Amino acid sequence: MRWSIIKNDFIKNKAINMALLFFIIFSSMLAVMSVLMAVQTFTSISDLYKVAAPPHFLQMHKGDIDEAKINKFMSENKLVTYSQIVNMLTVYGENINIVGNDYNYNLSDCRLDISLIKQNRNRDLLLDTNHKKVVLKDGEVGVPMLLKEQYHMEIGDHLILNINNTKKEFVIKEFILDSMMNSSMASSTRILISDTDFDALSNGSLKNEYLIEAYFDNPNDGETFKTLYQDAELPQNGQLVTYSIIFLMSALTDIVTVFVLFVVSILLILVAFICIRFTIMTALQEEISEIGTMKAIGLNFRDIRGIYFNKYKVLSLLGVVLGYVVALTSSSLFTGHISSTFGNMKLQSLSLILGLVANFIVFILINHYCKKTLKKIKNITVIDALVNRNVFDKKKKSTKDGLYKSKRLSVNWLMGIREVLYGFKSWLIVLSVVSILIVMIMVPVNLLKTFESPEFITYMGSSQEDILIEIENGDKLEAKYSDVKKVLTNDPSINNYYEYKTIRVKVLNADNVYTNMDIDSGDNAGNGLKYLTGKAPSAENEVAISYINSNEIKKVVGDTITILYDGKEHTFNISGVYQDVTSGGNTSKSKYKFPTLPSTKYSFSVNLKDKTDVKNKSSKWGEVLGEGVNVDSMDEFINQTLGGVSKQLKTIVIVIIIIGTSLVMLITILFLKLRLAKDSSEISILKAIGFSEGDIKKQYMIKVGGVSILGIILGILLTNLIGESLVNAALSISGIGIKNINLITNSLIEYIVFPIVLIILILIVISLVMGKTKKFEITSIVKE
Repeated sequence: MRWSIIKNDFIKNKAINMALLFFIIFSSMLAVMSVLMAVQTFTSISDLYKVAAPPHFLQMHKGDIDEAKINKFMSENKLVTYSQIVNMLTVYGENINIVGNDYNYNLSDCRLDISLIKQNRNRDLLLDTNHKKVVLKDGEVGVPMLLKEQYHMEIGDHLILNINNTKKEFVIKEFILDSMMNSSMASSTRILISDTDFDALSNGSLKNEYLIEAYFDNPNDGETFKTLYQDAELPQNGQLVTYSIIFLMSALTDIVTVFVLFVVSILLILVAFICIRFTIMTALQEEISEIGTMKAIGLNFRDIRGIYFNKYKVLSLLGVVLGYVVALTSSSLFTGHISSTFGNMKLQSLSLILGLVANFIVFILINHYCKKTLKKIKNITVIDALVNRNVFDKKKKSTKDGLYKSKRLSVNWLMGIREVLYGFKSWLIVLSVVSILIVMIMVPVNLLKTFESPEFITYMGSSQEDILIEIENGDKLEAKYSDVKKVLTNDPSINNYYEYKTIRVKVLNADNVYTNMDIDSGDNAGNGLKYLTGKAPSAENEVAISYINSNEIKKVVGDTITILYDGKEHTFNISGVYQDVTSGGNTSKSKYKFPTLPSTKYSFSVNLKDKTDVKNKSSKWGEVLGEGVNVDSMDEFINQTLGGVSKQLKTIVIVIIIIGTSLVMLITILFLKLRLAKDSSEISILKAIGFSEGDIKKQYMIKVGGVSILGIILGILLTNLIGESLVNAALSISGIGIKNINLITNSLIEYIVFPIVLIILILIVISLVMGKTKKFEITSIVKE
């Protein structure tokens, strides 16, 4: 009997039940997808790391090294369980050509530092997509997945190396997985060649770069070891990273994706709750006489509730099952980046189990909410149900206003506005759902816009200028500094520029232990950055520190910090705490020039008079200044550093926009179907007294369209109010050096284009659904 009731209801209210089903499917799908992605990200990285064995400490170095001295230090250090020195050969993008069947190009626009390497024996291995150690024959080459994502290339293509009168042709045999350098944020990448080819190229025509790697029992010992290594005055001409930073750079793109999917799934579950409540309340109101009759003949609350609850139980069960299936079948759309970066891993058993758990939670929440809503049946009395009938809105009062006196508004506008104004509670579902879906769409859109904006450079430790120039540490550091100064001084196209000198000092941390800290010093140091608290340093005895440094040394704005250099302790005041995702977030800024300390790096930020010449000028300077100097436009710097994150996020945003707009149309259909069933008598009376079907359609367009516009406005306001809080909550626990960002909006898209498109779609849906009013006639009401 119960199944017959459910079956008949499904047949009778197909559109309503289908709309509810889609809401549950989407909610379940995204909840499962966020869990699948989170588990797959961390398990895939862990599985890759088990085989590839990346170092817990890595110091890159360009220039000569004393291997005996390094090995002696490693062997004497109690933290180190294994160490190795890996030799690489430095090449540049312009030295590499890719030749395929119908394409031939070079990598001159690649900002990544490219090196040739031979396979290691036991650790820091380069693997194929099945996590097998890659072994190449002479003339073969393994290209990192990071380059394949940025450029079109296939297995069998030719890679031609042409540098310093050395020309060598290779065939692409494998696309390799690099456990360390798999993100554009790493700024470096490695191309694998055979041992024989590597030895042949190591004839002095190519420059050497070394990877000094150390392993510990506890990977977290990397920070402690870093200070010991730097104090030993061992080679440091290059980036220094620890295991935690390597892991974070690897996972960042997918962490952002997981966060977006999780937030969207929560919002969709909320929307599903609102829709289910509205559907239940409408059904109870329409069938109040039947409920009264059932109570009159002795059926108890549980029996009556069961009749309604079973339908939603079946609906939610079907929805979460289909949602789970859709999530599994479409998982490749979202996990493609994980597979390409960390290997062709099947969905892990843990992923499937936790996905089921997430699905079960969605099912329980929906059923619990249905039960809670159906409790209203308990308070219905037989007299209320059979006599008063208006059980759920007893406080409704007559309305008095002057709208009917308006001579400017037509009758259709007057009737539409009056019903919305004085029956606003019944229209809240449209307002609520549209506003929530706007938040669901706009937060990811604004996050993408922020990542792609030139302003994001201020979260990367630099002020917003046109061109960034960095001089790498090395024997020619000071000579290159003089070359850059000469170029900038003699170029009339420059409006102004700032220079920064990076030095290394010792800082007393919270445990009263001295640790190393890099400080960028210069007249403009710290200006134009995004500060959590405080401001840029204004005096020579002030220093601004990064958010991560602030956490590590347990210092805040207003505190003093003890800095050791030249054999003496010096006290500086902390003027501000800023945000920085570069160099692991361990940076500081000061106006003081530290004249007695040697520089470890120089950088310049340049503003041009003609902003349209930035790309050409940066390219020209790069050619003039040559090796050892990186010259990039700020836009190019951000794009190559965060391009992988933006690309993945863009895919997610497109999917969310499609889902969001589809759900807005679905909710419009759901609401109108229920509303028309409820208003059938009123519509029949209106038609009987002379209102045409066109008039009635116009009234509903005014009602639903007007409330939808209010929902869009409310959604935009909520996005601006809580959007940043949602994003910042995730950033604060990510450990990437950013805690608080200001989302950048695309005003034209957010405030004009998207609302107009959404309203047009809603009006089209209303027009289609309102065709059903043809069957509403006064004769049918009289017969009833």
